[in-house]
Amino acid sequence: MTNNQNDTNKTGNFMIGVVVGSIVGAATALLMAPKSGKELRSDIGNQVETLKDKSGEWKETVMEKGSELTSTAKEKTDQLRQVAAEKSSNVADTVKETTDKLRGAVKDKTEQVAESVKDMTDGWKETVNENVEQTADQLEKRVDQADSAVQANSDEVAEKAEELADKVNSSMNN
Repeated sequence: MTNNQNDTNKTGNFMIGVVVGSIVGAATALLMAPKSGKELRSDIGNQVETLKDKSGEWKETVMEKGSELTSTAKEKTDQLRQVAAEKSSNVADTVKETTDKLRGAVKDKTEQVAESVKDMTDGWKETVNENVEQTADQLEKRVDQADSAVQANSDEVAEKAEELADKVNSSMNN
C-alpha cells in the first residue's frame, strides 16, 4: 500500500510540475515576444483558455489515475489479505500436524519405557523367586541334615543311655 501511495504522490507531483512549467513557459514566451499590448492581452487570454482546457484534461487524467491506483491498491490489499489468511491457515495446519506427530512419538516412547520397566520388573521378580527357591532348597537340605544329625545323636544318646542303664542295673544286681 505504501508503494501505491508513493506512485500516486509521484504522479501528482509530476502533473503539478507539468502545469506549473507550462504556465511559466507560456508566460515567459508571451512576455518576451515583441507584440503590442492588445495582441499580448489577446495572446495571454488565449493561453489562459488553453491552460484552463489543458488543466481540466489533466485534472480528469489525474482523477482517473488516482481512481485506478486506488482500485489497484484495494485489489492488492484484498489479495494480500487472502494470501495471509491462507498462509496462517497453512501454518495452523502444520502446527497441528507437528503436534499430533510429537504427541504420537511421546506416546510411543512412553509405551516403550513402560514395557521396558515391566520387562525389568518381571526379570527381577524371576530372579528374586529363583533366589527364594534356591534359599528354600538349601534351608530344607540343612534342616534335613540337622534332623539327620539330631536323629543320629538321639540314637547314640539312647544307646548310651541303655548302656548306662544296663551298667546301673548290673551294678545293682551285683
